[in-house]
Amino acid sequence: MTVLAETLLDRVAGIIPRYSMLEPGDRVGVAVSGGADSVVLLHLLHRLAPRLETTLALLHVNHQLRGAESDADEEFVRRLGAALGLAVLVTPGAVKGDGNLEQEARQIRREFFQRCRAEHGLGRIALGHTRSDQAETVLFRLLRGSGLAGLAGMRPVTEDGLIRPLLTTSREEVRQWAAAEGLSWREDGSNANRQFARNRLRGEFLPSLSREFNANLEGVLAGTAELAQAEEDYWTHEVEPVYREITKRNAVGSILQVQTLRALHIAVQRRVIRRALREVKGDLRSVDFAHIEAILKICCSAHGHDRVIVPGVDALRSFDQLLLTRPGELSTAPRNYQVDLELGIEQQLPFGNGSIFVNCPNFGGENCVNFKKDPDATAEVADLDADRLSQCGESRYGGAAGLIARNWEPGDELQRPGHKGAEKIKSLFQEHRVALWERRHWPVVVAGQEIVWVRRFGSAAKFTASPESRRVIRLVHRRSGE
Repeated sequence: MTVLAETLLDRVAGIIPRYSMLEPGDRVGVAVSGGADSVVLLHLLHRLAPRLETTLALLHVNHQLRGAESDADEEFVRRLGAALGLAVLVTPGAVKGDGNLEQEARQIRREFFQRCRAEHGLGRIALGHTRSDQAETVLFRLLRGSGLAGLAGMRPVTEDGLIRPLLTTSREEVRQWAAAEGLSWREDGSNANRQFARNRLRGEFLPSLSREFNANLEGVLAGTAELAQAEEDYWTHEVEPVYREITKRNAVGSILQVQTLRALHIAVQRRVIRRALREVKGDLRSVDFAHIEAILKICCSAHGHDRVIVPGVDALRSFDQLLLTRPGELSTAPRNYQVDLELGIEQQLPFGNGSIFVNCPNFGGENCVNFKKDPDATAEVADLDADRLSQCGESRYGGAAGLIARNWEPGDELQRPGHKGAEKIKSLFQEHRVALWERRHWPVVVAGQEIVWVRRFGSAAKFTASPESRRVIRLVHRRSGE
């Protein structure tokens, strides 16, 4: 098949407005490795630049993986930029090699591209991915167990400013165009290294499948990506309001209501979980279908609490709530706090635990500061016997036995009014289905060595005011945001 110079040029000129890749006046960074695909992309965009009213700059990362060959690639790109009269931005990008080499190198390039956008005013970054690359990506993700979202492959335009004008062009067509134009490029010897899974896919499996099953396999796989992209765009729009309705964010992550989630169609459940993972993790790299299913499985567990860790996210279900947070977030956050409570002053509690206001409701009495009328119905109110509070011994925290708000601690007990004996607060958590992550900073008010009040469970019987109480102190707790 012979590809005429204008044929490929016109195709790229057509795909750019089709996907709104560029606007007049854009300054575009072209990622050039030195290989045929990126060199052809650069020449095509350079020819189209006057028509598109854009200016170009070359971007190159020297990963230093092949020694002198890598340095020769960099020099080739510098000469190419000079020949075309374009600015060349180069950075070293050595990889540590202690993980997935290709993925680490890709991340280094992405970070460099975003720095160039910010520092050099580049509106878009053009990448030389072809339809052949798209087909390999789809098949690779399918073999890894990716869900439908993974089969969407690479997008022509991404939210972070990447564009792929060659995504409808095969690798063979690119090389034919380069040969017809007399262009030179660099061959990366590592592309023949069958140690890398993608190279085996490209050099062995895809050609074999094409011969045995479908000569147009590349087109079929690329078409699958296009269909999946349209499906995902639709579902993203549909899932967003559902996600917002059943999810809330707190200081450590995203919390979903399990029963509401389980009432949704399974297709929506999976997409809601993906949306939540992206919110917490920042992306969906390394997350596949099995990870989504593992999270949905703990939502159906018969246990009161269950947990699973997927790449970059710790999923913890407690009763009817599912928390998605970064691994280690719960255990590394500080726990202990104490706040001195003073009459007439509303004290904010740390870790988003709301506020506590203590006051004397006896109007006209000594040291009385009127609380702003009646507290909201959503606030917790406890009237305490001031005389009994004054009889408490010295505080375990030093000084007088004033009221102190602190976090719950293992072993804490509360004897509520009408109950014969004290109960472990831990048991009350279980009885009232308090989520595990909420317990860590749960507010408790103490006087001396004794617990006076516990959020949600009220005041201790000993300190609860009665009609016979001569002096009363009112404690009002408000949740954050009230």
